[in-house]
Amino acid sequence: MADLTEAQKREIVEALAGFQSSSAIITHFRSVHGLDLTHKQVGRYDPTRPYYEGGERWREIFEAHRKAYLEDVSAIPAAHKAYRLNMLQEGIDAARAVKNWVVMAQLLKQAAEEVGGALTNERNLRVDDARVKRARDMTPEERQAALTEIIRRALEERKEQLAAKARQVRLEAPQLSVAAVESVPAVA
Repeated sequence: MADLTEAQKREIVEALAGFQSSSAIITHFRSVHGLDLTHKQVGRYDPTRPYYEGGERWREIFEAHRKAYLEDVSAIPAAHKAYRLNMLQEGIDAARAVKNWVVMAQLLKQAAEEVGGALTNERNLRVDDARVKRARDMTPEERQAALTEIIRRALEERKEQLAAKARQVRLEAPQLSVAAVESVPAVA
């Protein structure tokens, strides 16, 4: 087992907090520091392991670094569109250099999708009426308000239809005069 400096111990703790595997840490230490570590030695600095021996100091560092790691997505290069597009461009260039046209086409398609809206074939071209918002794009409150508005309009239309029908029935009914009603014999 290698003797570690405080800086190297901190490096192990921070790598473990960033979800690095023990194997990756061992490989890194072998290539960068020239130290051969064991899985057990690395695991002693991981408070999630049963054989943790780091003490409270390293636990606090681990927890603080884990919290920062989980909350700070901007530190991850793949979270940025420009980085992803640069990586895709590197792949496209490599595929072109070896004349792998199939991979190049796939990467070009992926880059176009990353940019958004760049593909316009019949399978993914969709023309929407900008005035009509789809129900799946609405919040629950907006859906409820839209449904209420649809029901209100339907009730108003039905009310207008019934009123028009009543007017039509009144127009078609024979007009009775007061004289005609007085001439009807009374029933006893």
